[in-house]
Amino acid sequence: MKGGRKMPIYTAAGHLIEIADDRIGWPTSPDPDPRTCDYTHFDLTTEQLGQTWRYNCWGFTFLPRRYWISHGSDVDRILEDNCDSVLGGSVRVGDVIRYRDDRGITTHTGRVWQTDGAGHAARIRSKWGALGEYIHEPLCSDLPSGYGTDLAYFRQKAPLRGIADLWIKDSPGDNGEQVPGRPWWTSPDIFVDVPPHDGTPDEHPVFDHPNRVWTVVWNRSDQPIEEFYVRYYWADPAAGLAPSDWHLIPGTPGHPNPAGPISVDGDTSVEAPYVEWIPTAAPAHQCLLAIAYVHDDPTDSYNPDPLVYPFGIPWDNNIAQRNVHIVRLEGGGKGGLSIHSGYPFDDNREMRGSLHVLLTYSPPIIGRKVIPLKAAIVLDRRKKSSLKSWKDYLRMGGKFKPDLPKKPAEKPLAGTVFPDILYEPKNPHKIDIEVAVPKEVKAGSVYSLHIAQYIENTVTGGYTVVIKIK
Repeated sequence: MKGGRKMPIYTAAGHLIEIADDRIGWPTSPDPDPRTCDYTHFDLTTEQLGQTWRYNCWGFTFLPRRYWISHGSDVDRILEDNCDSVLGGSVRVGDVIRYRDDRGITTHTGRVWQTDGAGHAARIRSKWGALGEYIHEPLCSDLPSGYGTDLAYFRQKAPLRGIADLWIKDSPGDNGEQVPGRPWWTSPDIFVDVPPHDGTPDEHPVFDHPNRVWTVVWNRSDQPIEEFYVRYYWADPAAGLAPSDWHLIPGTPGHPNPAGPISVDGDTSVEAPYVEWIPTAAPAHQCLLAIAYVHDDPTDSYNPDPLVYPFGIPWDNNIAQRNVHIVRLEGGGKGGLSIHSGYPFDDNREMRGSLHVLLTYSPPIIGRKVIPLKAAIVLDRRKKSSLKSWKDYLRMGGKFKPDLPKKPAEKPLAGTVFPDILYEPKNPHKIDIEVAVPKEVKAGSVYSLHIAQYIENTVTGGYTVVIKIK
């Protein structure tokens, strides 16, 4: 929407998507169904999304809460032009589920919210016509019968054209779609510049001095976006952070937080203004978060790129975090650090989860044997586990396996698993990381130790330690 006027929306192959103009800006009414999803604002207050004719299931799936897509045939075009089919056993969180009736007509879509851990959908988030957004089983007992039972799954690979799409990369290999398979806490677009502030990104902030923090924001659309803002946050080092764990970096004269307003043309990027941050507690390898947004109102169809899941880093490509610490060691050297694995939600439930630790080497050397580092993880000062071989990690039930393309950026080497961890609000688990470098490891080698937190078969947080051999 530009100047109150809807812009034409097309698939990646140029097919026009018909939008129901008479439903743009339709109001919201309360939904009595207790399953109705809420929206969490920046101030952590919640708002029921309620019932509305403003958008339908197809608009929820492909046009974040903005419009009502008129025809299932247009959805078929989107699935054909912008998505790849996904076979059973390969489904992951964020994939699209499509429903068809017994006539083969597309009736409903949603997003996979949770899997069973074996590549099958367990929970779906979708909007039911003019009713609310619900999280439900794929074929729950009260699913509208008209949706049918012919299910198929797809993975979106390209954005629609004609609709704005702000994006901060979650990882170096992020393509901008929902829930990337790579470590989504390793954003390459969030930077820190320490004194004397030469404009060049540094590896770490410095304690008790003003650090400049900024981000690169991309626009994946062909439409320009005017007057958006960026909010910057910090948190203590942890794999697993609830929205309330993030602290807004205080603004300073001349460098407010949020930063903006900012404008960006279509199919390009812009560096957002920096904020000044003084870490007031050691260690200074805290986590950083950046959110690009226009405003915080989930009901506005005129918002060119609305937030859908504030603080939902893997779900919303407007949001990125950098939970990365870089350690430089020599051959024969040792190092370590401590972080926490926290409760990643703002509620009072007890939940069971696990930690999956994966060691990788980057870049992989074809035809040359890579020497693994020796590493051990200590959980809560009493449970210690050394890294096992890659095959043993898989036998242990190791789940965290980042997307590895034909020419992978990282070669998996070893890992370990801490199963059946009780997660309770305000009771984080301490993680001590110990690393030893064999003397024969060559200078210039780069390893990454990814720590992924799982709850209900879903990655809910992570932290990465990069070991550079000097």
